[in-house]
Amino acid sequence: MRASGIPARELPAGGQDDSLPAMQFALFNLMSMNHPGETPAEVLHATVRNVRLAEELGFDATWFAEHHFSNASVCASPLMMAMHCAAVTSRIRLGPAVVVLPLHHPLRVAQEVAMLDQISGGRVLLGVGPGHQPHEFRSFGVPMAGRHAMTLEGWDIVEQALTTGRVHHLGEHYRIEDTPVAARTLSGRMPPMFVATATPALLARAVRAGATPMISQGHRPAPQSAGMREAILAGWRAAGGAEPMPLGLQRYVFVTDDAAEARQAARGLLALLRNTLALRLDQPPRDGVHLRPVPFDGEPSEDWMLEHAPIGPAEKVAAALAADLPVLKPSHYSLYMGFTGLPAPAVERAIARFGRDVLPTLRVAAAGVGTRAA
Repeated sequence: MRASGIPARELPAGGQDDSLPAMQFALFNLMSMNHPGETPAEVLHATVRNVRLAEELGFDATWFAEHHFSNASVCASPLMMAMHCAAVTSRIRLGPAVVVLPLHHPLRVAQEVAMLDQISGGRVLLGVGPGHQPHEFRSFGVPMAGRHAMTLEGWDIVEQALTTGRVHHLGEHYRIEDTPVAARTLSGRMPPMFVATATPALLARAVRAGATPMISQGHRPAPQSAGMREAILAGWRAAGGAEPMPLGLQRYVFVTDDAAEARQAARGLLALLRNTLALRLDQPPRDGVHLRPVPFDGEPSEDWMLEHAPIGPAEKVAAALAADLPVLKPSHYSLYMGFTGLPAPAVERAIARFGRDVLPTLRVAAAGVGTRAA
């Protein structure tokens, strides 16, 4: 809550920077160690190369994940990674997808977001979420049961710091006496906000902030994902959200004409799905930091992936993603191509092929469909 006596700035609807194109395409960086012998340094350096390549290819943005204590991701600080990449790029927007707010003090998050915004020339996107991996909360000593309430309070504190330059918050989880904040965003507004959630309270907070909800479509064709969109839309409408509703999709894609690479990509995607589910367990199966992928009931086969997932030639990938548009009506695509376990040069080739041979087709398709129709 904002203390009386602290002046609020006059902000646009939602209080955030709204200078994004109607449809955005972003490169997502999970930064996993996917094959034997791979080191964190190799993964991080490859990520920097991929981000620079994405900027050259015309991607609008790039995201950096936050995860801890497994080879699923070696990026413990997406804001640090975004800061580094801001120094080696000039146009592409950068941000965390997401900052797990309960694992950080929100005053520090606010100051680091402001630093990134200042040094990047205002190129920040800000993704936030409550987190979902029990082992991370346990290791940090943070009670997972309170993560949604902590996210709501943390969001309020970050917004107050970035838009007013002062924070006074006396809440259940954070008690901050009147504190001035030196660095703010260049615009004096919140960066464009994205939130990973389907909970009513966080969706309502997203509506008030003008934030974009994000869902993971992953490998699924659009008809299999329509129910997720409808659930988000119901919560959005219940909170009084304006329509058309913005929506971000997390999508796993890999462009290649090589049948062996496509097969390995399907195998890598199946391993990613298994690891994602395993990380939701109280004790994920690990050998040290290395997860043991465990098959799950109803999982798709590699052959199903090859047929139905956006893996393979550019024409197939473009058609699969274009089919999402009229069904799911996204305003933002977050595209992940690093799941395969293939060497870094193969991933770079896939990103280049996507940028050259798929991205222009999708921009035309999005303009023609009207991606934000309700």
